[in-house]
Amino acid sequence: MIRLISLDAWNTLLRLDLITRAIAERLGERIGMDGESMLRVMISVYRGLKPKWASGMISDSVIVDAAQQALAEKLRIPRDVVSRAVEDAFSIMDPCELVYPDAWSTLEDLSREFRLAIVSNVFYWPGRLTKRVIEGAGLSRFLEAQLYADEVGIGKPDRRIFMKLCDSMGVSSEEAAHAGDELMEDIGGAISSGMKAILIRRNAEKPLIIGELGLAIIPRLSDLGYVLMMLQQRAET
Repeated sequence: MIRLISLDAWNTLLRLDLITRAIAERLGERIGMDGESMLRVMISVYRGLKPKWASGMISDSVIVDAAQQALAEKLRIPRDVVSRAVEDAFSIMDPCELVYPDAWSTLEDLSREFRLAIVSNVFYWPGRLTKRVIEGAGLSRFLEAQLYADEVGIGKPDRRIFMKLCDSMGVSSEEAAHAGDELMEDIGGAISSGMKAILIRRNAEKPLIIGELGLAIIPRLSDLGYVLMMLQQRAET
């Protein structure tokens, strides 16, 4: 029986596109670059750094520092200009605007039957800023735990972060499921730890359940309750 649901933060509960654009605009204003051009630079730095991060050349505990430093070097500006722009973007954004509209009702419904938590990677900003959004938007009342890669020193898809959550919550991985938007980080990590996995693909037409893999694909957060029930039923047959 599934007892624990963990969820990715960005692109699952929260709008990654909105916060990255806000950061790009704040940083662009500081150095005289338009927001769209800055966003392209941020994406380029991310793509260049991700293989080193994924291979373990950059540890999860320092990835935020490494990402901000890499962006600063690309732009030929001091690192603190980047970090201040990140802080400014989070300060001006209304937390509720960053939340997908169906997140509140979905978490409220799930919390009646399951224990809920967040397991999230970080890159340009630390987990504490995501926590601020979660708290400010009123989502934290549904959550029993929040694990961020920079704070625990382990990131997805490393199974240890999923096992750490399960151990801290006193459940086995077979009694847990994880939902997120990244195939490798979220789905690969969850399945490798023995959890059920739900991939969020907002361009999908309808939910798809692959029971033998303990996997489901959904177009909306609001489909979570349905596919969890179906995954649980198929696991019991």
